[in-house]
Amino acid sequence: MNREVNELTVLECVQHNYQITGTLIRLSGENLNYLLTTEKGERYVVKIVDDDMPSEVVEMENEAIGFAESAGIGLHFPEIVQNIYRKIETGIKHPFNGSNQLRICDYIEGTILYNITDISDKLLQNLGKTVAQYNLAMQDFDHPAAHRNHRWSLVEAGNHRDKISLLEDTGKRALLQWAFDAWEQAENEFENVPWQFIHGDMNLENIVVEGDCVTGLIDFGDACFNPLICELAICLTYIMMKREDSLHAAGIVTRAYTEILPLSDTELSVLVPMICGRLASSIAIATERRSIDPDNPNWFGDLEAGWVLLEKLKSSV
Repeated sequence: MNREVNELTVLECVQHNYQITGTLIRLSGENLNYLLTTEKGERYVVKIVDDDMPSEVVEMENEAIGFAESAGIGLHFPEIVQNIYRKIETGIKHPFNGSNQLRICDYIEGTILYNITDISDKLLQNLGKTVAQYNLAMQDFDHPAAHRNHRWSLVEAGNHRDKISLLEDTGKRALLQWAFDAWEQAENEFENVPWQFIHGDMNLENIVVEGDCVTGLIDFGDACFNPLICELAICLTYIMMKREDSLHAAGIVTRAYTEILPLSDTELSVLVPMICGRLASSIAIATERRSIDPDNPNWFGDLEAGWVLLEKLKSSV
């Protein structure tokens, strides 16, 4: 019943403020997102975000998407649809989450990379080049809100170190401690590497493909001003998960990336520590979430895969 009430509230808000009617399907992932399909077959993504999300962050996302779209690099991005009041967000009293903001974005056609079970080397090469082309295109973009503190910012990974104490398994505690220690090697070099605006969450659920080509990027919610190398490190983290040939796959993506956007020796030296930092943050946050709501499947779906990859990385260095 809760689910039905939630969806009815969203549909009523969309109809009243956007004059769009249709049906909803809850999308996977940790955020409260829906696929909205109209009677004519048009599709949109409806996102429910916290009411306390600063307006300048929303503005940053919107401007970044517009800047990326205008760069002409052959990718599709989820442009935000204005409501009838020419606003990009709409207040909604959601019965599940309380007071929130609703946002509607274009639906990007294609296949989510996460859903591809056998990612070809050709697609890995294209992924590396695409991420580099995106980073090149965004070098001249900036926004005050991008210079923010954010729990998923890779330069702030150390903030999650205290969650190690939530683990009962001494072996896992030691492994997670090792990962945070490895990340600190990268932290010491932050001032020696280039920084810029990055997407900040190049995981497989945010990359849209057709065949062996990346065709779109979605979800700019974690975008921020970070060391550029963070973008590649985050992408590699998720490419390496659930693969027997994780190091081989990472090598393909990295070589393709550097063909477009060469990296300095310092950047390359911190790449693996950055990957360890992303894994450490993901595992720490997922562990905390499991202690809060152990029955929520959207909060820690890749937790075990993260442990496996972290063990593999520790064995390889």
